[in-house]
Amino acid sequence: MGIDLDRTLSWTKALAAHSADDAATLAMLNDLQGNILKGHGRRHTANLFLRFAPDGIAAAKAFLASIGREVTTALDQLTGATLRKTTGKDAGPFIALLLSAAGYRALGLGDTMPNDAAFLEGMAGRPLADPPREQWEATFSGEIHAMLLLAADGDDPTSGVARDALHSDMLARIAGTSGAVMLAGEVLGNALFNADGNGIEHFGYVDGRSQPLMLEEDIAVELPHGPRPGVWNPAIPLSQVLVRDPGGELAVSCGSYFVFRQLEQDVRGFKERELALAEHLGGIGELAGASVVGRFENGTPVVRSDDEIPLAPGARVDNAFTYEGDPKGLKCPYAGHIRKTNPRTDSTKVHLMARRGIPYGTRSDGPNDDQLDNKPTGGVGLLFMAYQASIVNQFEFTQRLWANNAGFDFASPDQPVGIDPIIGQPAGASPQRFVKDWGSAPGDRFDFSGFVTMKGGEYFFAPAISQLKRLA
Repeated sequence: MGIDLDRTLSWTKALAAHSADDAATLAMLNDLQGNILKGHGRRHTANLFLRFAPDGIAAAKAFLASIGREVTTALDQLTGATLRKTTGKDAGPFIALLLSAAGYRALGLGDTMPNDAAFLEGMAGRPLADPPREQWEATFSGEIHAMLLLAADGDDPTSGVARDALHSDMLARIAGTSGAVMLAGEVLGNALFNADGNGIEHFGYVDGRSQPLMLEEDIAVELPHGPRPGVWNPAIPLSQVLVRDPGGELAVSCGSYFVFRQLEQDVRGFKERELALAEHLGGIGELAGASVVGRFENGTPVVRSDDEIPLAPGARVDNAFTYEGDPKGLKCPYAGHIRKTNPRTDSTKVHLMARRGIPYGTRSDGPNDDQLDNKPTGGVGLLFMAYQASIVNQFEFTQRLWANNAGFDFASPDQPVGIDPIIGQPAGASPQRFVKDWGSAPGDRFDFSGFVTMKGGEYFFAPAISQLKRLA
């Protein structure tokens, strides 16, 4: 291909043309959609789910090709992020376009369709123990052919005005296809932050901190002193997220498989259950919730401490930890969400995905205000989004064999640890074993589940931009 996907990548060195291979790297980055190698960084998003009319395929292709000319390239995203960081100038809107297997078929692109088995079948047909499709949001009741991801901050990143303008413009363009492209549904995302400035999800815990990294610039920030024993190394090769796009025009054209899931959160129920777990374990307060998540609300890893460690102003949440010093799960339970979905061993790193999720829904309370009566019971949640090279070996492995697996490979076979208390399916399938005395004694089993409901989703592919542009 001209690019070694079995390695990490330095985009700044490629931009500076340090070697003969850098031209191929830049060509790949200009043909690759943004958000795959690094999150787009905007606080406000819109996910638009599309269907194509059978008698309007030519017009649908022309619409997609027009969007393809505006899709944010990986290189533009990276340079724009640097510009914003150094000057404070808005990097502009972000646009990505994803196609489902049903979308490829509807467009007559079967000969250029990627061949991941799970992608070809679609999410609804996969053995994930999800709620039946008739319980999903109406958006996902039928085929979804494509998804547009729009994001923008504008000059005021705390406001969604720039995203709303981009969203309105795109709705008008869809309407302008005279029915060839139909809006099946949409959902808006808005990032949440705690008092420390770290991103959180609706339960109030720091989220999105632990990401596998493919860019050497990001790895250097995470590991300023290089890899060391006992320090988690988040580096993964490009091949864990990129695959050759059979529809791309270049020898270096790449894409990535994309998983979308709308996960609704019952915040009040979760917080009430936290209190019940604390009482069950002897009144250990904040440690109960930290045992469920694997972190305290401010991001302190429970494997490192039995209480929150205050962060210095502007400090990053600790992410350099491993579980080597807690082989029996007596500090961070094996059932803890972040341990269940990332055991942090060299052998398990191959299953990690590049997660790009964002909260959705609005609320008037403070996620960390320690109140109960004002907490939402629905209408808010997480838009789970993740890129990977293999849906079967990454997302589905994580969901089926880690989150949904009461046994879990890393625990004693005669002492099942229970399903993931956050995303494990189905609810109530297996109670978890939490920690009664931090570092010394496990507690009795306790069912912590059912506070996240999968409301629908689909598998997509992020095609090379050259594939999209030539559809017209």
